[in-house]
Amino acid sequence: MNPTPHPKLALILALVAIAVTAGAAHAAESATDAASETELNLTKDAAHPAADLPSGLADFCFFARLPPASQKYKVIRNVKIGKGTYGGVADILPQMAEYAQLRGADAIVEYTGSQRFGFWPWRMVRPVVRGVAVQWTEPKQVDCESIGGTKLSTILSSGQPPAK
Repeated sequence: MNPTPHPKLALILALVAIAVTAGAAHAAESATDAASETELNLTKDAAHPAADLPSGLADFCFFARLPPASQKYKVIRNVKIGKGTYGGVADILPQMAEYAQLRGADAIVEYTGSQRFGFWPWRMVRPVVRGVAVQWTEPKQVDCESIGGTKLSTILSSGQPPAK
């Protein structure tokens, strides 16, 4: 009797083992991503006109993608904020900036904001914003727009998202 398995059977077993390992790695990665992402659900209407922003928030920086490679940063955390009812993305951007700033962030990179469908009838369409809160490491003092970002005050006054 031959103790080695048939070559086709060995190949099938190897592919199954790879699939199981990849699935476990993906599940662990998803759990890590979920644990590092913070989701806030805003139920009150708390829009801030650009002129009424709390101190220091007007210059908070947003990037649709990543800042230039020369701008070094460390990731604070992934942030996702959704408003509990209808409204616009501009309604919740100041809360996103404030939340990130209170945790030491200088900017939001990989920003996206859109209308999402909710489960309950009163939440049919609601604004949701996402991004990665980052802190500049060097050079520490930077001007947002000089490195390709868009200030919160500019986003709110123009109604346009950060430049692509």
